[in-house]
Amino acid sequence: MWTSSPVRRAFAAVALLAASAVALPLAAHAQGSLGGQRAGTSSATFLRIGVGARAVGMGESFVAVANDPSAIYWNPAGLASLQRREIAFSHTQWPADVTYEHLTMILPSRKLGGSIALQFGVLGTSIDETSELQPFGTGRSFSYSDLVIGGAYSRRWTDKLLVGAGVKFVREDLGSQVGGPTSSAMLFDVGSIYYLGLGSVRIATSLTNFGAALKPSGSYVSPYDGSTADYDGFDPPLMFRYGLAFEPIEREHQRLTTSFEVNQPADNERMIKAGAEWLFMNSLAIRSGYNFRADALKLSAGAGFNGTFGNYRGALDYAYTDGGPLGAVHRLSLGVRF
Repeated sequence: MWTSSPVRRAFAAVALLAASAVALPLAAHAQGSLGGQRAGTSSATFLRIGVGARAVGMGESFVAVANDPSAIYWNPAGLASLQRREIAFSHTQWPADVTYEHLTMILPSRKLGGSIALQFGVLGTSIDETSELQPFGTGRSFSYSDLVIGGAYSRRWTDKLLVGAGVKFVREDLGSQVGGPTSSAMLFDVGSIYYLGLGSVRIATSLTNFGAALKPSGSYVSPYDGSTADYDGFDPPLMFRYGLAFEPIEREHQRLTTSFEVNQPADNERMIKAGAEWLFMNSLAIRSGYNFRADALKLSAGAGFNGTFGNYRGALDYAYTDGGPLGAVHRLSLGVRF
């Protein structure tokens, strides 16, 4: 460990963050169109909806923070930092009356030398049926839903390195109630977090949603000539994240966490995000973050409250994202540690 003064460690951390803030956007500009030509070609895009109000309140700049149950979504390596059993529930009110509910359970295991996590998520909405002869509705409605079920394992490989991996089953129901197809696949996540030994500075990477294409079941039957054709398969929304985080202020009654992150989706241009969280008395938290290259959903903000009740510790978090023409996106998370 670096043994110089806290001021010097903080200065070094700030310098490292500033250098990254300059270098990474330049690289992003040079390759800004990477993946842009494949926009709109992925399936199971609900996997892009961020899990956890705390992470989203920090602008989704969370790959190097990842120290709560939502790490199973952002970076499974962060699960190794959780030493007690936890249950966390997240609710997202997405535009167009779409809701996304996500549940995570953390189970530390001494025998396995790490932490196991389980997740279950459901996205759903109701859609009014229309037809060529009844474009304003047939009077019937049908449901559209997505499902993810999975698990992850993470451990401390050394005193500075955390590694983790996960597997999940994903299913999309594309209106099976009215003859639509369904698709499913097994996807994989991997991640790592490394503490540099410069104060609390750590760097992290994660690769999520890696797997085979989701191909709808059945065949399409033309209503005009009765011909049939197989559906094409589409790749999952593969995402590569890398970033850094550190605490420039870390005292008895307050802590400031800052983070910087770059996202490279397989089917869109590179995203650059930054976020911060101020925690007072280990109870009250205020957060904010910004996505510098997004067309919408740029600014996020949120707050949270943590409290101890006997042997239990609860957390209630809220996040707001400005969706511009899409409207505001609200998230609420509730967690219990025991």
